[in-house]
Amino acid sequence: MGIEIRRALFHILLGIAIICLAYLVDEARWVLFIILVFGMLLSLLSLKFKLPIISWFLEKFEKPFYLKKFPGKGILFFTAGCLIVLKLFSLKIALASIAILTFGDSISHLIGIIGKRKNFLDPTKNAEGTIAGILSATIFASFFVPLLYAFIASAVAMIAETISFKLEGDNVDDNLIIPLVAGTILYLLI
Repeated sequence: MGIEIRRALFHILLGIAIICLAYLVDEARWVLFIILVFGMLLSLLSLKFKLPIISWFLEKFEKPFYLKKFPGKGILFFTAGCLIVLKLFSLKIALASIAILTFGDSISHLIGIIGKRKNFLDPTKNAEGTIAGILSATIFASFFVPLLYAFIASAVAMIAETISFKLEGDNVDDNLIIPLVAGTILYLLI
């Protein structure tokens, strides 16, 4: 199984776990904050040391480019994106935003692997992946918000994901962009 498939499946499992945590635990934001701080510490330690278990996970799920630069970047930014929307928005908007991130981003990558048509906004991505991401995000976000709102937020967030935002020469991680855009759109609609 390729690294992109493993990453996408892990992304889905992590998102489902965070949705369940946020739905069931009143202090989910504190739990995510502690996980984020602990994760940043492990990331820093992983730059210097080969940590048991953590190193195995990084080798299986981290992009090779980030192993020496920012180990665990994906999971840290995913957690941070979820934490931010849980802090900024109502629970139903936050859960819908996390669902859009979880399913829209993951499914777009999985389908994008086999896609043939280039996305006109970003030629490195395939249109089939973006469309599949919008549809899957809509389905899962509609568990928390009305279907039309879920579709609009999913479409805008997934289109925003295809646009590269730069901050000091590096792309802003889509794990921050997608939930923030989705949450903002849902906030404006609701």
